[in-house]
Amino acid sequence: MSRAEREKAAYDEQGVFERSHGWHVRFKHVFESPNTLRQERAFHAIATDGIAGRRVLEIGCGDGAHAAELSAAGADYVLGIDIAETFIARALERAVPGRLEFRSADASQPLDGRFDVVYGRAILHHLDYRIVLQRLYRENLAAGGVMVFMEPLGSSLLIRLFHALVPSAQTPDEKPFDRGDLRWLRRTFPRLEVLPINYLSFPLGLVSSFLFARPDNALLRLADAVDVWLGRSVPPLVPQFRQAIFVIRKDIGPTPPG
Repeated sequence: MSRAEREKAAYDEQGVFERSHGWHVRFKHVFESPNTLRQERAFHAIATDGIAGRRVLEIGCGDGAHAAELSAAGADYVLGIDIAETFIARALERAVPGRLEFRSADASQPLDGRFDVVYGRAILHHLDYRIVLQRLYRENLAAGGVMVFMEPLGSSLLIRLFHALVPSAQTPDEKPFDRGDLRWLRRTFPRLEVLPINYLSFPLGLVSSFLFARPDNALLRLADAVDVWLGRSVPPLVPQFRQAIFVIRKDIGPTPPG
């Protein structure tokens, strides 16, 4: 099987999404902590900044919920693609012809069209992302446009342990971004911005899930303040965070070599 076929089978036949979601529910304070919600708001704000009248491509659209949010924020046209037929079947229930559309497609293959915003959540680490990102930037992103992705980072001990101990909650080929990946991104895209999410909020969110009824508690508010400071002030620590937002802006001029 090809990489694309393995990914498709993992979601359509093997229930990897359901198992991963089960872990999210078990440790929900990690995903609902003040730091996580702060960066979720930042992610949405970046993706929707000046979106009125613009064309948007979402890769790995899942059930179409985020594509629908982008459309509701004022985008002129949103196209969501996903390789999993089960997701696309649900996404099509949200479709609005000519405004919000969905298609079964492999993001690792060339795509048609130019877009002002290219958007994705936890999708690049399932792909040969260097080829995909350069192609998207060169062939699909309009001049003055932005690519914005939220992706897992893979350098922390907790992340490595999870991947080693719970392989059934991951697809065979997914690989979180490490230090080498971040260096490549910075070399290739000079206007890259990286916004890290969850350093202390990750382990303390695991603990908080058992100790407190609500994720908005004193422990995780303190973790949020520390995480914001560390993310801004200690760049070498960024690969140790749980995940990050990648923002890649495109000026009019030369594109990265393909």
